[in-house]
Amino acid sequence: MKRILLLTDFSENALLAAQQVALCTEAWKTQKVIIYHTYNSVTIVNNEPIVIVNDEVKEAKEKELTAWFDQIRLLFPPQVELTHQMEDVDLPLGVNDMCKSHDIDLVALGITGQTGFAKILVGSNAITLMDICIKPMLIVSHKVNPAIPKNVLATTDLKEVDRKLDSFNLDQVLDTFNAQLYVLNVAKKEGSAADLAQELKHLHERLDKYHPIYDYISHDDIALGIEEYAKEKHIDLILSFHKKQGLLASLFKTSISKKIAWNGAANLLVIPMDRS
Repeated sequence: MKRILLLTDFSENALLAAQQVALCTEAWKTQKVIIYHTYNSVTIVNNEPIVIVNDEVKEAKEKELTAWFDQIRLLFPPQVELTHQMEDVDLPLGVNDMCKSHDIDLVALGITGQTGFAKILVGSNAITLMDICIKPMLIVSHKVNPAIPKNVLATTDLKEVDRKLDSFNLDQVLDTFNAQLYVLNVAKKEGSAADLAQELKHLHERLDKYHPIYDYISHDDIALGIEEYAKEKHIDLILSFHKKQGLLASLFKTSISKKIAWNGAANLLVIPMDRS
């Protein structure tokens, strides 16, 4: 995690994300953190472009970003280079462009849970980004106090185990923080014995070196089962392998990873996977 993109909307949740990232930078040997804020100066109303951010508002945002940057820079060790950037662009597009142009290893941001129409109509930047972000995302929950993760939960559906574990080096979390690994499979029903046996073999071959605690449970609601388990085991960080969707598809499909993020039982590290 040498280069981190830290997103901010200047909220308390963004501050929590900054605190969490700052605590991890020394262990990650992070070299650079870029504080990033986006806005849209023009929106479409009745098929007509409407300017919603003029020069005066833009200047105010720049001052707010500078003030926020000055506030959080004291959280980080002196060896970490901090910069900030603001752009007039849709957040998902801006984030992926920044990831490519700055060789970002991790995108970090805060989230607060919403329910009902607020969740449907307003949505969340974290939830939208989850479907299209090309880099791992650390989603920091408003329910969790910033801390070095000591208990890490890897969730698995016992499908494509090798492909998922090839997509992310777990040493960046487990060895770096000397964390205890829990591996959890939550299922609504039993799968094919032959298929499960092969995937279990791959799982143990890849993870036994971390001396994990394995658990296999049944629950009618997989996301709720994970949340209850995380609370019981005092999990600090949940690892979730997430298959990316297109932006339109993401509006209509609620994945397990999204539900976990909304529930906010623990911080969530989302590892992106292209759909096979």
